[in-house]
Amino acid sequence: MHRLSKGVLPFLLMFYLVLGSYKGYIALFDEGSTEPRQIFPNQVITLPEEDQKKLAEGILVRSERQLNQLLEDYLS
Repeated sequence: MHRLSKGVLPFLLMFYLVLGSYKGYIALFDEGSTEPRQIFPNQVITLPEEDQKKLAEGILVRSERQLNQLLEDYLS
């Protein structure tokens, strides 16, 4: 499972995060930012079309639990 450090997470979630795509890869952004906070090695094109559309639109992340579930779904 992909968990963020407990010490960093409360700071990160003071602002919403967005899971999306960047140059064809799954990426995590600060809300409103065009530059990713983190890029994952998984290509978006390997996901089902519906998931690709969701990532293209950006998925607003509001909790650690939601983020961990999304990462588990998309990165495994």
